[in-house]
Amino acid sequence: MKLNTLIKITAALVVVFVFTGCDEGYTEIGGEIINNPTDVKLREVEVNAYSQKINSIQTNNLTNYFLGVNNNPVYGESTASIVTQLNLSRSNPDFGENVVLDSVVMTIPYFSHETEESTTDNLQYELDSIYREGSFKLSVYETSYFLNDLDPAADFEQRQKYYSDQQDEIEQHIVGETLYQDDNFMPSAETYTTYGVNDNAENDTVVNSPALRIKLPLEYFQQKIIDKEGSDALLNNNNFKNYFRSLFLKAEPNSSEGSQILFSLSNPKAKISLYYTHDSVEEADGETTTVRAPDSYDLNITAGNHFNTYKGSFNESVLQAIDSQNETGSENLYLKGQVGSMAIIDLFPDETVLEELRANNWLINEANLIFYVNQDLMDNAVEPERLFLYNVDDNIILADYANDIGATESDPLNSKLTFAPRLERGEDDKGVFYKIRITEHLKYVLNQDSDNVRLGLVVTGNINNTTLSAVKGLEDISRVPASSLLTPNGTALYGDETSNEEKRLKLRIYYTDYNP
Repeated sequence: MKLNTLIKITAALVVVFVFTGCDEGYTEIGGEIINNPTDVKLREVEVNAYSQKINSIQTNNLTNYFLGVNNNPVYGESTASIVTQLNLSRSNPDFGENVVLDSVVMTIPYFSHETEESTTDNLQYELDSIYREGSFKLSVYETSYFLNDLDPAADFEQRQKYYSDQQDEIEQHIVGETLYQDDNFMPSAETYTTYGVNDNAENDTVVNSPALRIKLPLEYFQQKIIDKEGSDALLNNNNFKNYFRSLFLKAEPNSSEGSQILFSLSNPKAKISLYYTHDSVEEADGETTTVRAPDSYDLNITAGNHFNTYKGSFNESVLQAIDSQNETGSENLYLKGQVGSMAIIDLFPDETVLEELRANNWLINEANLIFYVNQDLMDNAVEPERLFLYNVDDNIILADYANDIGATESDPLNSKLTFAPRLERGEDDKGVFYKIRITEHLKYVLNQDSDNVRLGLVVTGNINNTTLSAVKGLEDISRVPASSLLTPNGTALYGDETSNEEKRLKLRIYYTDYNP
């Protein structure tokens, strides 16, 4: 049985400094100018919150994609694979005469940055967005699975959605032999060198930042691409997408702890390059000579459709804990990125409390939710730095997010910190709590400009990304933030029914009462 709603009155000198809303020297209410209030009070309101498992989520509307295996000590193992289209870099290509393939290389750049030790003559990099340090099995296949741009089931009027649980379907469409396999693939921070001609028509050597670089079979691409010169298959990209339908980069666990890599497939260097030589005629001093000339042709990954598939086993004890929860509340909340879990929050499960607060006509200085981390459940797992709260009923962002002008596009980890500060950590560097401000949202609800909608809480890998992904199989949740797919990490939070009163989830309202 829940405790009754608590009302706590605190002195203004203790709390007033935390309010961004009280920075001005005066406040206007009902057209009257009054002095800055000195009687700020705190009201704590019980909420209902519970966890929700997500089993199938749209993964083709992402900015970045995962590849690899992640083992989370709380939530279990998660394996991410990629399905992607290829595009002709040049339609109806002419490869020349007597073409001989030298090598075929797939390149997908890693996120990385130069280290302090890096010099012009010795570039050194450190990889970013690599989760864990083990290896995984990587295989590459051609598939006959066609990736539509538009959904035929919607009369081609909507974008086609692809979901995280479609891997079995993809594997049923694998064509031919494995194009590549490495049982112990590990990302490397080593640079790689490419050769070309600069603007002065001189041979040029370029040292490139680290990338996934794998060699693919010559015979296969000789038959699949080079021998098709002049055919309808290479005439244009529409024909080519039907001819070479998709490529499947499959990750599988091995005996190591695994690792997952976050890629940007929009990087123009994401491609398959065919390096070859062909006959070239040169004329000098009135004589004609046939020589072998180097050349290359690219199949671009950038412009195609892509989506992630996920496999794995969610920790059974966590699943049971989530399944035992319902809309009346829970002791703990389980949040996990990728194909994981989220929390649903009802701010006013007791309608009489809402009506009472509306009748009070208070000045709301600040309202927030503080989610305390239950470290007893975390097992030293890597904790997400940010959480994201949104209107799950209407699938829109909250006013507090929209009003936070502290958006930093180049540094999402430190963006929108007024709305949702980073994880507060203790002296042992373990997470203590997350705080999310919902002041403006609450004002709208109390002023009856907005309904008392449910709120959805997820981990986020990029708080700047407000795109929503469709989910399948849930009755009352249709979309979740796509940014929750951009991190494999998760956390466990104290819920609204925990016996730990100090860490129990409540709605905290700091207000000033001007009623006589």
